[in-house]
Amino acid sequence: MPNFEFDAIVCGAGPAGTTTALFLGKAGKRVLLLDKEKFPRDKICADNKTWKCLDIVKELGLWNEFEKLPKKEIHGVLIGSPSGHTIYTPLLEKDIQEKDTWFNVRREAFDNFLMEACKKEKNITIREQCIVLKPLFKEKQMMGVQFRNEQGKTEEQFGKVIVGADGSQSVIANSVGLSSKIKGRYAVNARAYFENVQGPMEVVLKQRESTTSRHPALGMCELYYLKGICPGYFWIFPVDQNWCNVGVGMRLEDIERKNIQLENKLKEVIESKKFKERFKNAKQVTEVKQWGLSVLGKQRKCSGSGFVLVGDAGTFAMTFSGEGVGPSMRTGKIAAQTIVRALDRNDFSEQSLNEYDQQLWKILEPEIRGFQWLEFLILHEKIFDWVVKKARTNKDLIKISSRMQKDYRVAQEFIKPKTILKLLFG
Repeated sequence: MPNFEFDAIVCGAGPAGTTTALFLGKAGKRVLLLDKEKFPRDKICADNKTWKCLDIVKELGLWNEFEKLPKKEIHGVLIGSPSGHTIYTPLLEKDIQEKDTWFNVRREAFDNFLMEACKKEKNITIREQCIVLKPLFKEKQMMGVQFRNEQGKTEEQFGKVIVGADGSQSVIANSVGLSSKIKGRYAVNARAYFENVQGPMEVVLKQRESTTSRHPALGMCELYYLKGICPGYFWIFPVDQNWCNVGVGMRLEDIERKNIQLENKLKEVIESKKFKERFKNAKQVTEVKQWGLSVLGKQRKCSGSGFVLVGDAGTFAMTFSGEGVGPSMRTGKIAAQTIVRALDRNDFSEQSLNEYDQQLWKILEPEIRGFQWLEFLILHEKIFDWVVKKARTNKDLIKISSRMQKDYRVAQEFIKPKTILKLLFG
């Protein structure tokens, strides 16, 4: 048996990895946290931080430090359908009173904030600029990792549990046949930052159910499911007083079938009649970067003998919205809880670590059922257009959408007979 210097080795220091490491470290467990980059570093993302993320930040005791980050309050979401109909869903005032607003924070700042918290935790050993090459096995149990270290030399370290937090191209997941690149659910995204983007053309305050007196341009996420892009979407997310995260994401098979260059598609949308006025005084302040990830679908294996997968390595980004940070941090918390119990009983078998799958999917399955309706809509453009057109002036339907921002399971209410009648006759 190898000499286990660490209780857990976490491969990847994004939100899923750092969350796992922090919960383990605070439980008194010895953690090695590896990442290929030197922090702070940019990370391609849409930058939205919902309550799923913010609740865990508070649970980790990091809220005071989070409040110091440059960010933008978010009070609601604007959805645009392929034919141009829009619906604004405000966060409910009672939820804001309970939890505060959402925030958009650049990943460069947010991930570094979590990394700094890890550096203050005595039980976490951090190794940056270390590239994981492969996991190490003994009798089919994952027990360590081989990586290229800071000096460019090959090194091996052993841990009782290996956490694959290494993103959508996960070395850990691929090594055990659990590729995070899932056909039909893999999207490619292109993003750049712009300054001086003008506010939304739609004056959504005219919508009957708006629970905020602010002009929505002061704090909202915009997702446009445009023709030729849907079921993907174009987004504009403000991240501070001047900058916006602007991007487009599409399914890989649609990109390949239509021979689309995603950077060109982003430029085409920005220069289109619908958006060109909003960008006429805007300046692109970063280069366009691309990344890919799979969104959540059917239940799949996310643990095994000696390992667990968290975040994008386990394909936990939410369907419809693509939200990744909050769901990733949630998987990190649940993984850490499972690992602590496994360490307490000194059992790292597939059966032992399967507790992670069971706990996680108990939460995810109702959310997936809720999102199936939304996924159906974006796959059927005419129905999507009709629903948005009907729902945008219906107070009850907008309230369901607002409640869904707190609990994705609420989306199931859209397919109840009562709701369908409201769509048809409300």
